[in-house]
Amino acid sequence: MRLWKRKLFGEGFPRGFRVQRVGVSAALAVCELAPEQIAAGFRRDPFPAKQLLEESYDKRYSPSTFISEENSGYSVGWYSTRSGYECVRRFSNLEDAATDYLLFSLGKGRWTETEITTSN
Repeated sequence: MRLWKRKLFGEGFPRGFRVQRVGVSAALAVCELAPEQIAAGFRRDPFPAKQLLEESYDKRYSPSTFISEENSGYSVGWYSTRSGYECVRRFSNLEDAATDYLLFSLGKGRWTETEITTSN
């Protein structure tokens, strides 16, 4: 008898996590890049990040990853009808939130918001 074992995704992922479908082709085109490059790309061209936000709002199934706009930023996490919201991270900008959402949805890890410093 063969026992099926679910892949463990590690820290930042809920128990029972499954890789999610992402339908934004521009986001999928960059998903193999380093996370820093993905975030930089979303900063140069925020349109794919906006598409990921819209795609998340259109989801009608559970459990699933989500990205949502809130009064002072964005939240990214996991939602299931059984356990509610889990593994939620908050971001001040869409580009970092979309980077986390893309990585999280594909089971590639989580993103931490970066601080952009400017020199005077």
